[in-house]
Amino acid sequence: MKACFQMLFFVNAIAGLMLLSACGPAAESMVKPAAPAEKIHVVIVWNGGHDGKGFAAVTKELLERTGDFAVTVAETQDELLPERIGQYHVVLFYGSGGEFTDARQEQALLDFVRNGGGVVGVHATDAKKKSDVYWEILGGRFAGHGGGRFTVYIYDKEHPITAGLEDFEIQDETYSHHYHRNACMRCLTRMDRGNERQCMAWVSHVGKGRVFNTGLGHDRNAFGNPQFQRLMVRAIYWAGGRQPKDP
Repeated sequence: MKACFQMLFFVNAIAGLMLLSACGPAAESMVKPAAPAEKIHVVIVWNGGHDGKGFAAVTKELLERTGDFAVTVAETQDELLPERIGQYHVVLFYGSGGEFTDARQEQALLDFVRNGGGVVGVHATDAKKKSDVYWEILGGRFAGHGGGRFTVYIYDKEHPITAGLEDFEIQDETYSHHYHRNACMRCLTRMDRGNERQCMAWVSHVGKGRVFNTGLGHDRNAFGNPQFQRLMVRAIYWAGGRQPKDP
């Protein structure tokens, strides 16, 4: 895979805050206008670990209540096979652990996003650690975490996903990451608490595809948070090529 943009690190000399930002021309120039009013087909793929069934149930109901989404909860990783993945607009990964169970799944995911499919990762970077492709698509790989109650700050107030959103409080884990050598992300939200200073959600482009990732969403306290849900739903609209809307 070849990165679309170069990754830049902005280091705050006082706080030591490392954030990721888009490079080159505005990334939004690659996003097509909203498609006609057909449903956005989303498949939720549980990597394993955490409350995958709870997340899938809550997210499916949340998305379908908008009237804009048709949601499939994958029973196995085989929804990523080339003969199946093409029926979806967005692949939503959740949870830790697990690997691709068929080499064709990994290649099909790569082809899917390169050709314009959307990928959303929710608390999903501590997964598929044998796959460089998965790491590069999401941009980061789990390096460690803290936890507790903290503020999620809206760092990018201009991106369609976060425009108009306000900072919010959440009880969650604070994932930190190793960034892929080819990664190029635009940071949308951050946290700053003591020695924990990091990007908490970002977007990127892989080929023609759109990728959103957040380390948030550890358990029902987190993925049940209305402000987190607002951020996630907006991100899924965006990944599906639509103008983000609130749930």
